[in-house]
Amino acid sequence: MFLKFKLIILSFIFATGLGVFSWRADLYFGVLGFLILFNLLLIWPLSERIRFLAIPFFLSIGSLNLLYLIDGQMERILFIILATIIHYLSLLGAYRLKQYDCDQTAQGMINLATIITIFFWFVSNYGWYLNFAIDSWVLVVTFVASTFFITLPSLTICFVSCYKINYRQKKQKETKKNFVIALKQQLKVEKTALFFSSILAFIMGEVIWGLSFWPFGYLITGMTAVIIFFLFWSVVRRFIMGRLTKKFMAVNIVMMLTLVVLMILTSPWDIIK
Repeated sequence: MFLKFKLIILSFIFATGLGVFSWRADLYFGVLGFLILFNLLLIWPLSERIRFLAIPFFLSIGSLNLLYLIDGQMERILFIILATIIHYLSLLGAYRLKQYDCDQTAQGMINLATIITIFFWFVSNYGWYLNFAIDSWVLVVTFVASTFFITLPSLTICFVSCYKINYRQKKQKETKKNFVIALKQQLKVEKTALFFSSILAFIMGEVIWGLSFWPFGYLITGMTAVIIFFLFWSVVRRFIMGRLTKKFMAVNIVMMLTLVVLMILTSPWDIIK
């Protein structure tokens, strides 16, 4: 159930692209173009839907961007292995959801891939901002865009799954409900996912603008942004599933503050010039 030969081959091709860049750093744009074509020509026909293509696509680009900031060869190898495993899980999750759109295990794979992809993008975005003296407004725009396009597919998958579960349960009682009504409801659900993704994107834009004043490196700042994102993202998902409680919000806020404080206390304070 967890090993699909075709998906393993695709993930191996992804790892090969990262490996080539690790060996020849001057081939960044060549590898970038290869990864884009790889996703469009091989992953998209397999996934069939944009929401299943989005996570592997952004994971590929985010992995390449973060790999650019890693210096040690052994660290690069370990990173490529991690990125390849997550890439495979994102493909496997999409494959299983195509078979059964309410597969909770597959959704767990997609959720894990989403968080790792967000981590890669947040850390690499801020790293490039510091290393190449990029303007602050560019940093904010890239954070807003990456948050939106990475969050939207995961929330859409969650919304559609929850809707279909509820619809199938109600369908046993409401036999007169027709396909057209169900389709309209699903489109409404997808618009709701679009709304929440937009809200999360603008929140993270404000967050990274505030964090850009911190005297920390890209790893700590990116990790802090990921923790804050995870808080809001998990709240939205709980709301979608109808399981949002005050206790859940309180526990998540306390955990977020604790992790952020621990990172601040254990990190070197360097003034960024």
